[in-house]
Amino acid sequence: MPTADTAHGEIRDHAGRWRGQADSGSLRYYNRVMPRRPHYQRGIKRGQICDWPDGVGTPDEVAARVTYTGNRIHKTYMSPAGPPAWHADKSKCDRYNEEHWRRLLCALRRAIRAGCVSDFRGAFPMRAWVWINGVLHEARLTNEGAGDYHGFPINDPRQYPAPVDKLEAAPRVEIPVV
Repeated sequence: MPTADTAHGEIRDHAGRWRGQADSGSLRYYNRVMPRRPHYQRGIKRGQICDWPDGVGTPDEVAARVTYTGNRIHKTYMSPAGPPAWHADKSKCDRYNEEHWRRLLCALRRAIRAGCVSDFRGAFPMRAWVWINGVLHEARLTNEGAGDYHGFPINDPRQYPAPVDKLEAAPRVEIPVV
């Protein structure tokens, strides 16, 4: 006849061989099956607008090589990035018609040409900033080798890049929202 060792939450037979976990009322069982607390990012990670570095080409050359794909975790709608996979802890992007996505790429290129960028990773800036419909958006380098970016709105002014006065150089574009 199996016996329960409630101190360890295990079930053993009469010979002492392990036969499984104790009933669902044990603390050990509860700790094993309950989901873990999510890992939250603490604090605000502000970007830093940097000067254009030497050896990466001109802003026009870099801007001509970048692409914009977007990221599903910022979308609540079907997009060229794929089906929506919005995460509640991520900024939610406005909905743009697919024919307007090329304007997002143009906005990214204008931000790079204006020099409203952060430090570089390889041949591309890690971040770039542009005002879209009066809201500051940040584009982040997704694929360092290909120069592919995704972007999202910055809803909290405390997350604006430093120094804030350099944001005056960031381009301002209007893109129709659905």
